[in-house]
Amino acid sequence: MTLQARITAGVGATAARLALAAAVLGALAVVAALAFGLAPTAAAALVASWLFFAGLSAGSVALAAALRIAHGGWARPIVPLAEAGAAFFVPASALLVVVIAARAVLVHGAPVAPAAVRLVLSAALVFALGARFVATARAPDAEPGRVRGAAVVYVLGYVVGLSVWAYDLVMALSEGPPFTVVPAYYFLGAFLSGLAWVALVAALRDVSGPDLRHDLGKLLFGFIVVWSYLLWALFLPTWYGNVPEEAAVLLRRWSGPWKPVTAAVLVAVFAWPFWLLFSERLKRRRATLALGAGTILLGLWGERFLLVLPSLELPGGALALALGAAVALGVAGTFVLSMGARLGAPTSAGGAG
Repeated sequence: MTLQARITAGVGATAARLALAAAVLGALAVVAALAFGLAPTAAAALVASWLFFAGLSAGSVALAAALRIAHGGWARPIVPLAEAGAAFFVPASALLVVVIAARAVLVHGAPVAPAAVRLVLSAALVFALGARFVATARAPDAEPGRVRGAAVVYVLGYVVGLSVWAYDLVMALSEGPPFTVVPAYYFLGAFLSGLAWVALVAALRDVSGPDLRHDLGKLLFGFIVVWSYLLWALFLPTWYGNVPEEAAVLLRRWSGPWKPVTAAVLVAVFAWPFWLLFSERLKRRRATLALGAGTILLGLWGERFLLVLPSLELPGGALALALGAAVALGVAGTFVLSMGARLGAPTSAGGAG
């Protein structure tokens, strides 16, 4: 089976064509941004989108690892979907080279080498351990104990690696005081995005029955509450401490053009799915689960932009906004193509038990 045939089989012909067009558009947008002197905007959009999609793929594999560790036999039908997140590891590694260059554009005067080394090593740690876990789990003669050992090692590497990403690509870009909850907030959000992606694909491909959809809905419901708790843990001490330098970081995201984006993220990730997935009856429906998971994904993608862009001084204007959006779509297109190639390939995945 050719690569094109696998991608088409994995995501459908229309989605494959749109994803390819988006990837090409993103590459052209980077060139255009350099030509028009709008590199900072394109760089910020690239960093935010890489944080989302690389985190989603790592979080998806972390979900598969967590299911193995917890003996989650109930989730056996969705384990191959979760393990498929590893398909984006190679494209994410290639994009990281551009992300490091983009970070250098955004952080003026700071040494580039230390952050570049940390990012490369942390990404290598996450992707290598994730690929090793998936290969171990998919081996025809896989021993459950060995699979769970690889899963534990990957989860630990996942936490460490994504914490480094959060430090170098979020905290280091902000001039305000560091919020120490950000690394945990980021890797928990990445895990939630991986869970939402698996739930969305499972609903769209109809690989989950009503009972499995109910269990996935409960997991989504639980993790949006945990995500909201970490966000509250970031907000509450800042509010009662009332230190101007700390409050300015949050107020910047609750004023001007960022206020409606922040409100939309809160609705998409918490308020809407909380209501939608509260009912047992609604959690069992394909359409409801897909809608809830899809809005969570869109909200978390927007939230990654909120983590990065408001901290920066970026050139404005319609052209800058269009180029930034095109770069973000390019990363999304690359992700969809990678997932299509994996989902459309013959698999020999084992169970989660």
